[in-house]
Amino acid sequence: MRLLGFIGMCFSAACAVAAPSEPGLALQLEAGGQSDVRVERLVALHVPAGEVVSPFLPVGPFKAKWTGVLVSDLRAEVRFSAVLTGTAKCTINGQTVFEGTKGSAITLNKGENPIVVEYTPPTTGDATFRLQWSARAFPVEPVPPTVLRHNPELTAAGMEKREGRRLFAQLRCAQCHIDAARVPMAGQGMPELAQDAPILANLGERYTQAFLLAWIQDPHAYRPGSLMPKVFSGDLAKPDSRAVDLAAYLASQGTPVGGKVDTTQSTAGGALFANLGCIACHTTPGTAVADAGNRVPLAHVAAKWQPAALIEYLQDPAKLYRATRMPNFQLSAEEAAQLSAYLLTEAKLVLPAAPKGDVEKGAAQLVAAGCLNCHAGAAIPGRPSLADTLKTGWTKGCVADAGVAHGQAPDFALSASQVSALRAFAQTDFASLKVDVPAEFAARQITQLRCAACHEHDGQPSVWSTLDADCKTLRAAAPKKEVKEGDPHPDGALPSLTWLGEKLRPEWSANFIAGQSKPKPRYWLIARMPAFAFYASGLSTGLSHQHGFSCTLAKEDPVDDELAKIGTKLLGATGGFNCIQCHPLGTRPATAPFEAPSTNLATATERLRPSFYKRWMIAPTRVTPDTKMPKFVDEDGQTQITETLDGQAADQFEAIWQHLRTIQTAK
Repeated sequence: MRLLGFIGMCFSAACAVAAPSEPGLALQLEAGGQSDVRVERLVALHVPAGEVVSPFLPVGPFKAKWTGVLVSDLRAEVRFSAVLTGTAKCTINGQTVFEGTKGSAITLNKGENPIVVEYTPPTTGDATFRLQWSARAFPVEPVPPTVLRHNPELTAAGMEKREGRRLFAQLRCAQCHIDAARVPMAGQGMPELAQDAPILANLGERYTQAFLLAWIQDPHAYRPGSLMPKVFSGDLAKPDSRAVDLAAYLASQGTPVGGKVDTTQSTAGGALFANLGCIACHTTPGTAVADAGNRVPLAHVAAKWQPAALIEYLQDPAKLYRATRMPNFQLSAEEAAQLSAYLLTEAKLVLPAAPKGDVEKGAAQLVAAGCLNCHAGAAIPGRPSLADTLKTGWTKGCVADAGVAHGQAPDFALSASQVSALRAFAQTDFASLKVDVPAEFAARQITQLRCAACHEHDGQPSVWSTLDADCKTLRAAAPKKEVKEGDPHPDGALPSLTWLGEKLRPEWSANFIAGQSKPKPRYWLIARMPAFAFYASGLSTGLSHQHGFSCTLAKEDPVDDELAKIGTKLLGATGGFNCIQCHPLGTRPATAPFEAPSTNLATATERLRPSFYKRWMIAPTRVTPDTKMPKFVDEDGQTQITETLDGQAADQFEAIWQHLRTIQTAK
């Protein structure tokens, strides 16, 4: 099969890889006489001048070294190169295959090939590095993450302190244990320090008193991994009187909005639950058992929400909690009512009625228990400072070992590994909280926001794609609708996350992630990209840096009118590639999309980086193996349209790009 089935496109988990081996390479960093290590999914980085390469290292000159193995499923000849500022050296199987700016060919062995890449940035300006490869069967492309593996023992210490740093910020440790010298103000340094907690105003309008008590008594029983700690002793069978009083006070704030559940809309809501991907992050509301995929349970929803309040919440989840991980699907009132009906009809968990409680005592508990530390940013005097807690070695209170009493400290239900991570972070000087690395922020948020629940990432299928049978059951139960030509459908593939930072212009991706980009690019999908407004800008920047790209694109030369005219012809059916068969072009619909509808070409220059457009056009199946986009280019870089621009694919695709630039405003 020659090299067509070679590394990257055909590499799979079935490849034999010696254990222990995990995705990515170990990236060793040195700066200011200090060292650090982390996992990197790509051999790439971008560090703007004046910024740190690691939150645990000082700003200034640094050195980077990636180590691990490159796994090949065939013995094959490959040539390596790089895009970089500064200098670099790449060694594979002990042989130097790239140094400075020149690369050479190497025959990779089948299986593991030890790889070492060393990079030194320039003394001034941005640090940029991207390792690339090419072969007879495929053009120059980034070395894909699916072929890179490393020994996790090399990165364990660096990743553990990073996890501790994340937990410290997201659990809002510094809200109780104040230390202005170590911890910057919200909005400075590590972005997670700016994450808020839900506003407590008028909770009685939205939630039942029974749920408020159950949640206060043990939040982790209803949402495993919740950032909300268990504050009081006891359990729901015998609740703490302080929890009873606090629940009574919170329930007294606001008049329940009530509302009735329209059960006739439940099945339509179930179809929405499947079609919007809710099922990828949440178990179905009728499921009471724990989920192996770590999906968030919803069995308690009917016992929690006032019906009308749930409809309102689904339309704007961030209204009272900016940093919520629940995204905004921009639901219509009808969609929110249908989804609410499904959730409230199918959720079967019944909570016992809450005891009456003392409202005045509950108001006092709101302060005494420290609720306002997080929910209002009001520090409570008398709490141990961060400096004092560090003196104990972090062995007591919140970070006590399993089975050890927490005393009066909140219980975050931390696992042994999380406790270890927090203690590892405590051994640092906390200076890492005052800075951040966008690439690391993006990596954290892809996990925290569960992006891979809906999207394939680095060769791993999405959670959603494994739930097809459940989705079909929910859709089948919904009222049947007449399907019209052009209606969105549920069977189309969602875009992969793997190359997102290389693919999209950062300003467009930031708007898209924030829910501000219209119209919908993939109009044929019934799925809908929700908005994560709080995280959008940081994610966009971080994804670019992960792939070794700046967020500032080079200014393109003026449109070449002659090439643009040629591009017009190449888009068409006569003497061209017939792109307009599947792609709309501005206000003109696709001529015959059938089973392969695609994005509007008029938006291409607004959405895509020019470099990615060129890579995609040359070899689309290298980027997305299951794409319906045909490959027009042979191994010599020629297309079958030989009478135009001598059949040179790169020149022809540049002509199309020039034409698309002329219609950028005619979307």
